[in-house]
Amino acid sequence: MNVHFITQCVVEHEVDCLVLPVFEGEIAKALETRLLQPEDRTILSILVEKKQITGKENFYLPTPMANYESVLILGLGKKEGCASRKLREATGKAAATISAAKKKHLFLELAHTELCAGSFVEGLMLGQYRYDEFRTLDKENPPVAVSEICVHAADGTDLFLAQAHVSRSIVQAESVNWARDLGNAPGNAMTPSILAARASAMGTELGAEVTVLGEKEMTALGMGSLLAVAQGSDQEAKLICLKYSHTKATKTVALVGKGLTFDAGGISIKGAKGMEEMKFDMCGAAAVLGAMRDILHAKPMINVVCVVPSTENLINGKAVKPGDIVKSMSGKTIEIYNTDAEGRLILCDAMTWTLKNHKPDFMIDIATLTGAVITGLGHHCAAIMSKDDEMAAALIAAGDESSDRLWRLPLWEEHTKLMKGKDADLCNIGPGYAGTITAGAFLSVFAEGTRWAHLDIAGTAWNYKGSSCISEKLASGFGVRLLSNWVNKLAE
Repeated sequence: MNVHFITQCVVEHEVDCLVLPVFEGEIAKALETRLLQPEDRTILSILVEKKQITGKENFYLPTPMANYESVLILGLGKKEGCASRKLREATGKAAATISAAKKKHLFLELAHTELCAGSFVEGLMLGQYRYDEFRTLDKENPPVAVSEICVHAADGTDLFLAQAHVSRSIVQAESVNWARDLGNAPGNAMTPSILAARASAMGTELGAEVTVLGEKEMTALGMGSLLAVAQGSDQEAKLICLKYSHTKATKTVALVGKGLTFDAGGISIKGAKGMEEMKFDMCGAAAVLGAMRDILHAKPMINVVCVVPSTENLINGKAVKPGDIVKSMSGKTIEIYNTDAEGRLILCDAMTWTLKNHKPDFMIDIATLTGAVITGLGHHCAAIMSKDDEMAAALIAAGDESSDRLWRLPLWEEHTKLMKGKDADLCNIGPGYAGTITAGAFLSVFAEGTRWAHLDIAGTAWNYKGSSCISEKLASGFGVRLLSNWVNKLAE
């Protein structure tokens, strides 16, 4: 996407649509722009008087007699709260209209505002995302995406900084959409080996140090918990690590993402209804890899390690059974009560490996871990658990900024006690209540005192209803911007 800034008030001849962001109560000011043809200003003013345009919602007006072909009013609502988020969300909602009208060249009028073009670009790229990898497209009616945006900036705008901000927004949106491609891929096209190859190619291209362990190496390291889940699949499990180092860094962050490329539940098999959605069980992995892609572009002054344990959870003659006891890499034994509580089993070994090999100052795991989080929080926000108040608050703030909202749940010693096994150190599922919290409590044991947080994104990785930029039918890329923004803020 080509985005450029101008300061002169002239609409270029290739413009398909003139875009005017407006807050409630400021529509008249926006319509004063010299870009509007007098007849269009008159029509829009009449519609404002008739309350057809209020600034609460978007409004699209074809203007066949003008050199900009159409006008899009972006309704931002009340002028309170985060203006950048309001612009991003309004743009995401308008993306479908822009696509349906086949608009390629936009003119964004910002001279009357203090809004940032980066938020508009981000909302547009996220909102126009499609997953067509396996779709036979209509060659006579191909999808159209915006390819060029001209931004009319306010007088005094630092155009160098504005362009730099837009460039960052483009990379971040590309990283989210790259992660969504991973999440949307069906299980037969996104096995652990394919995920490892995609992650390795991205990391190598952007300068990361890449390590991929197979089952032989994991067996030698004693990763009995992760390998127990992998027993039921013919696909080889992988542990994927991308490492970014900065010469002046004094801190290291670890991002650990659950990479179940398909989860049938093992012997504790899931019901048939909705099982096809279990291709999304690797969206935690997609989130940390997408965040890592953005971090590798941004190059913050901090060391970052991205770790993905990846396998399938299927059924064959070797599959782990309820009642089996396995030994994790940490040395702790785990009694498996339910084979469908597998995410924590692969994450705990990945966390131990990360701590032993990279000694991070901060560690976050992110996973589509429990159905219970949907019961508690729905599809509008994810759960966060941490014993570190400062870390939790910073992550929640980063999520508010990026529309990846988090809600903190308690994590008390009483919850950890619920995860004690009958015949082993731990069990892999709680007593039947507080399922999201007990899953987090299980993982907290393997943090071993490191500053750590757990994000359960089972309700937001797909079916996400918390952002108008994101289609509910597809993988959301939830967590990419949240993690990247948090890491970059920490580096400052």
